[in-house]
Amino acid sequence: MHMPSIEELVTELTTNGSETLDAGQLHELKRQCKGDRSGQTVVLAFHALMQALAKRHAQVRISAVLVVSELFIRSHHFRLLVIGSLPKLFELVFGAYHKKLPPPAQYTQRLRQVAAEQYFMWTERFGDGYQQLIYGFRFLRYVERVDFKAAAAEYRRKDPERARLRRQRRLENRHAYMRRSLVSVQADYARERQNAEEALSTLERCFVVLVPDIFASLNFDVGNAGENDGAYADEDDEDDVDDVLAIMAANRQAIDISIDPDRVLEAEECAENQPVFDVIRDYLLLCVKVFRPRVRMWSEKLGRIDRDLDPTVTQLVEAVDRLKARISVAEDKCRDLGIDFAYMDKTVEGDEDDDEEFEDVPVAEPARPTGNIKKRNAVFAMLGEPVLKNDPTYINPEQLRDRHTTTTSSSDEQRPANPVEDRLRESAPVVSYDSDLMYWGRDSVSVDTTGLEIRHRFLGSARDEPILTGAALDSLKKRAVFYQEPERKEIKACRAPLRDGRLCPRRDLVKCPFHGAIIPRDEQGRLEAGYMAEETPPPVRESEPEPEPQTNTVETAERVEDLRWQDVEKLVNKPTERPKKRERTLASTRKPKLSGIKRLKQTIGRKR
Repeated sequence: MHMPSIEELVTELTTNGSETLDAGQLHELKRQCKGDRSGQTVVLAFHALMQALAKRHAQVRISAVLVVSELFIRSHHFRLLVIGSLPKLFELVFGAYHKKLPPPAQYTQRLRQVAAEQYFMWTERFGDGYQQLIYGFRFLRYVERVDFKAAAAEYRRKDPERARLRRQRRLENRHAYMRRSLVSVQADYARERQNAEEALSTLERCFVVLVPDIFASLNFDVGNAGENDGAYADEDDEDDVDDVLAIMAANRQAIDISIDPDRVLEAEECAENQPVFDVIRDYLLLCVKVFRPRVRMWSEKLGRIDRDLDPTVTQLVEAVDRLKARISVAEDKCRDLGIDFAYMDKTVEGDEDDDEEFEDVPVAEPARPTGNIKKRNAVFAMLGEPVLKNDPTYINPEQLRDRHTTTTSSSDEQRPANPVEDRLRESAPVVSYDSDLMYWGRDSVSVDTTGLEIRHRFLGSARDEPILTGAALDSLKKRAVFYQEPERKEIKACRAPLRDGRLCPRRDLVKCPFHGAIIPRDEQGRLEAGYMAEETPPPVRESEPEPEPQTNTVETAERVEDLRWQDVEKLVNKPTERPKKRERTLASTRKPKLSGIKRLKQTIGRKR
């Protein structure tokens, strides 16, 4: 029995042209996806369904969306694959990102409706576990303007109990979120309220110092001025007091005092009230930059909380509003005093360090030795410096090389001749002399304390004896060889003449896929004459056909004919079985051709 593959099942399910999926084929698809523990079948089914969704037919995409929804509900692995391809899915089934949905036109709107129903169901059932579904839902709703009202009604109609539980769970989550926000605002308000009120009270006291409350100080009766002035009578003589009282009694007048409310808070900053203005600036900065953003945040959070959730919400809202109003009033009074708010651009966290005490001093660069000095080894920092030429403790590597050459030549003269060693020496490679050859074959090297730091992190310590360790000695015996990149071979252009008059610009090593082997050509694209003379192959002589054996007898011809007929008789007489075509119900996406009369009528109608 033939078992259909995943591709065949997906093709049969998506090309039947009906929104009702075949139960048997769908069950077989689920069985194969469930039976594969590795998950490869699920991946194969996902790619096959994405190919079906990419076809330019709305009915095929509708069936593919239904199949995707069936596997989405039952497979976590399939859900992860679909969520990873949400932008492509939105483009194919919703027409997102300014993409057009395929024909037929009568099924385009149905495709968007079916996709909205299935995606709304995914969000309701799996939105809590897959946050990307929530983000995609918001994108479709607020950016692409997809209407989910009909989808929500259809979902509640098909599964009312699940919709009710989902709605109840969402309401509980919302209440829990509001309670957490209320507790957070209460704790923050209780912690910052005292500091904010203290800062506002300090600002109000400073305002009273600069501009006293004139209206409160005018509660006196001008007509009783004589009685008030009598307090100073003790210092004068009794006669003088009687005279003054007599004059005031005879010349009693009314005094009119007019106060402009707009000029009550005008006070010029001077040396005497400078400390008061400094205090106002400090506390105003604290109120505007610290407390006002927090009050605004509290108001926003409390605005999202229902008043019926807790009776303390209303009280907290009123307290926050009062604090916000006091900050606004203090800010207005500071503007009336003429305080410039430009200083608030600085940070509140404290005064920055004053760098004006320090002066910029140019750093002198150390003098570099002139000339091209080649350092043979980076271990010795002073190697190659001209100062070491007259230093008796310094040994030049050139002197060591000459000494080594002299010692080697003298030892060669004393050593008896060995023909095998002589042949090896002749075949041995010759390399230039460097510091690695200077230390080759040594077990220990004494350190020159004038040119090498004794206590070194990597080369060892010469605390007891200035001798390098084994690892440092191995590093001295190594030589750095720099790799030189080989020259790239120039790839010649084809330069074959094209139809438009240009030359072929392709560059291939041996053969151009359009004009054959790469051969030398001139500026006009013609073959060079020397190449024609050298590369033209000699003409090949046609070989004479070999004489066929003569079999002209009648018996031989009849026997050959019988053998041929026996070979082809089965093929000729075999009945041809044509495969049965499966009936399709897909609507045609081609526009019907109009006859000449209809086209003429449409043209005449447009002209009218």
